[in-house]
Amino acid sequence: MWLTISGLALLDSLSFASILITIYLLLSKTGFSSPKILIYLMTVSSFYFILGVGLIYGLEVMIQTWIGRWNELKFAPYIQFGAGILLVMVSLWLDSKPKRQNKLSRVKPHNTYKSMISLGITVAVLEAATMLPFLAAIGMITSNNLPIIQWLPMLAVYCFIMIAPALILLTIKAAAGQKAKPILNMVSRKVEPFASEALSLITCIAGLWLAANASQVLFF
Repeated sequence: MWLTISGLALLDSLSFASILITIYLLLSKTGFSSPKILIYLMTVSSFYFILGVGLIYGLEVMIQTWIGRWNELKFAPYIQFGAGILLVMVSLWLDSKPKRQNKLSRVKPHNTYKSMISLGITVAVLEAATMLPFLAAIGMITSNNLPIIQWLPMLAVYCFIMIAPALILLTIKAAAGQKAKPILNMVSRKVEPFASEALSLITCIAGLWLAANASQVLFF
């Protein structure tokens, strides 16, 4: 389970919230210092840690209350199958949607610690609904009924791995200065297309899983 959670965290590390904005801040002419960028990353990581704790406790109560009722509903598999097909259709729409190249250009934080914290919270809130790997990890932890002594460090490690690549780039920039600019530009070119397509892929996989799981009840 640790391996799966780590893999999901690595996928999340390539998101807009973690690595792309970090690269933007590192390359910005404003000259954001390493401590300020670190504050941004810690804010994002802390937000998802707190959100994860809340979701785990909330999901645990919801699952215990509703899962029995859900399984008793005769039409539940039809709803699940329909939701799966809908997710697959949404993934196709996301894949064909024109890429928004100006997304980063709208990020214009002030060069202050307070602004970095505000940026971290704002981006984390906006990206939370699309962080499907994070939600999948939370669902996995909850469905396995792990005790807090097991899932709390697991969640902490997830949130650290999520910002680890960005921390590595931050370290490279701090050590190499302007010499790191070509490396950062190269990483940005490689990661940005993947980050824009990852949501479509994950949505498709989630939809196929839901549809396949429901079809076992409906057709077999």
